[in-house]
Amino acid sequence: MKRRSKAVRLAVVLSVGLVLVLGGCAGEKTGKPDFIQSETNQQITLADPLGNVTVVNKRPQRVIVLMNSILDLWYLAGGTAVARVTGEENVPAEAKDIEQVGGFGTPNAERIVALKPDLVILTSTTAAHRALEEVLKQNGITCLYVNYQTYDDFISYLDLFTRITGREDIFNTKIRSIKEEVTAIANKVSAQPKPRVLILFATTKAVQSELPNSLVGDMTKRLGAVNIAGDAPVEGAARVDFSMERIIERDPDYILITTMGDEATVRAKIKQDLESSPAWAELRAVKEGNVRYLDKELFIYKPNARYAEAMGALAKILYPGARLK
Repeated sequence: MKRRSKAVRLAVVLSVGLVLVLGGCAGEKTGKPDFIQSETNQQITLADPLGNVTVVNKRPQRVIVLMNSILDLWYLAGGTAVARVTGEENVPAEAKDIEQVGGFGTPNAERIVALKPDLVILTSTTAAHRALEEVLKQNGITCLYVNYQTYDDFISYLDLFTRITGREDIFNTKIRSIKEEVTAIANKVSAQPKPRVLILFATTKAVQSELPNSLVGDMTKRLGAVNIAGDAPVEGAARVDFSMERIIERDPDYILITTMGDEATVRAKIKQDLESSPAWAELRAVKEGNVRYLDKELFIYKPNARYAEAMGALAKILYPGARLK
């Protein structure tokens, strides 16, 4: 009987171990974003990018999102909204016709309050959003600030949003396939020579270099490329001024350009500020035809569900000899 009892106990232990292993393979979360301090079935307490401790009630019914890239992520997480800001880029089809409460940089506080939201999602890097906090709190409206710049941020905020919407199943399924595709792309180029890259962010007013913590900077880093502006970080900044002298000195293999605003006007700005310099034509990237304007949909607006597509497109530019299919 003792021997049989031991065998039974061993079988139980093995079966429990098997269940645990299978459970781990089923896509269950093994952690949570660092900024989440505590969570119950009804609420999440978190530290936002501004250092505030915020309590968010789960399954909010009336949500306003003040950045359309974040709105797209919110809908990806199973959320809905009663209002958004103007613009058509990165707006989910289901949110095209909801009410608009001003522009991204000019949200209308009176219209927001009048809609009686129970949650407003804002960006911590936008002064006009930070200016809304006092009036929203005075009206009992919860403010959720986010700072979404990189791929890790995408994963963390999709995790947070699905916890808020009660749709953690979405995170467990969608994030797995996106992660697998992104990892596969990075692995396929890992043995390739690492190109040196200059990433320019251009508007009608200025041209700056993107750092490794910017959207495109983070993607190129994940693909193993060397950002020639990577050793000139400014705390909290995603972009810096970078002189033509430094560009000439470091002579990048590729120049990637993202544009904000009217592209024709921005290209004219680049022509005036950079291409007019005789030294520009002597750069390796220029000589070899490796100056590329990047698609706004994937590299200015957040790619969200299209992250693997964006990484694949960038890998094809930086590693033309790699077999990516």
